[in-house]
Amino acid sequence: MQKQYTSFNLCVVSPGYPTKSTIDFIFVDQLCQAIADRGVSVSIIAPQSISKVLIRRDSYTKEFTEIVTAQGNTIHLYRPFYVSFGAIGGRLNRMAFSKAVKKAFLNMDRKPDICYGHFWESVFSLLPLAKRKSIPLYASSGEDKIDIHLMLDHREIEEMKSYVSSVVSVSTKNKSECIQAGLADEPNIFVLPNSVDLHHFKPLDKIQLRSRFGIEDRNFVVSFVGQFNERKGIDRLVKALQMINDESILSIFLGSGSVDPSYERVIIADTVPHALVPSYLNCADVFILPTLNEGCSNAIIEAMACGLPIISSDLPFNDDILSESNSIRIDPTNIEQISNAIVELKNNREKRLGLARGALDTAKRLDITNRADSVIKILLSKPDDK
Repeated sequence: MQKQYTSFNLCVVSPGYPTKSTIDFIFVDQLCQAIADRGVSVSIIAPQSISKVLIRRDSYTKEFTEIVTAQGNTIHLYRPFYVSFGAIGGRLNRMAFSKAVKKAFLNMDRKPDICYGHFWESVFSLLPLAKRKSIPLYASSGEDKIDIHLMLDHREIEEMKSYVSSVVSVSTKNKSECIQAGLADEPNIFVLPNSVDLHHFKPLDKIQLRSRFGIEDRNFVVSFVGQFNERKGIDRLVKALQMINDESILSIFLGSGSVDPSYERVIIADTVPHALVPSYLNCADVFILPTLNEGCSNAIIEAMACGLPIISSDLPFNDDILSESNSIRIDPTNIEQISNAIVELKNNREKRLGLARGALDTAKRLDITNRADSVIKILLSKPDDK
């Protein structure tokens, strides 16, 4: 039976939110639904850029939607439009984003008791609104790179630091960056790695699923989930596969972006609804993400929950979730290391299965319901008893 809390109104602000055709910020959706199913009244403000809709043909949704969770609880989702100015926008982008947040905030049916900003950009937009109404403000730091302090003056940084009650950081690496940036002090930062719904992401019937996609017993299937861009490393993975040049190795690439994954033996290279991701992951033998930077990768945790061994970066952002028990860690820029790791797991079934067991063990402690409980506890705690 799930724990229920004394109901309070929580306002969450996020830079984005998933649509029917995208899975952007799916971790925000999952966490908010888990919190709502604990008896908390959740409202989300996730402004959407009209510039990206018109120029890049990004997906968009209605400005207000009611989301009903699996347990029948209702979340209010506000998606006001704003004009963004691309990479050169800087302060103009922040001003436009903050104006959109303010518009939705002032029109919300549920007046918030607590505010929670996902990423520092959202915290900055909430700060004047929360201060004006004396509402406690909390931060969630999950950026792949924290740089907001480079865009604010000293007064703005100090004002935000002094008002934010606590920070939930997705990794020890992010915690260190928050401290170094002067955004928070160590005692006020709590490391909670991202988590997933273990009822949804779990081992399924691999034989049946592989048969559905025409995958033969002799095939070794590698999987990748994420944006097709240089940071995530889809291009480096393709080069590693081409270096191996083994016709029995097939690939599943779930995502989209500017880089074309031009490997010739591809089962799929496209986005799919998030509900279908577990089926594709369960067709695979290994999950590979040679990423250059993360906050904490949800895709890796989803893959581990499906029982996949991991090949990913040896950089600090992975330290909280990856170890020798569940992964082979590589230099994400070293094509030869990536290819060697693939060959090792393809040829060493015993090691592959051992890492798969380790992945499942790790995923057990990364359940979204437990993370929701931990976040709520922080939100409800007094400064001296967190």
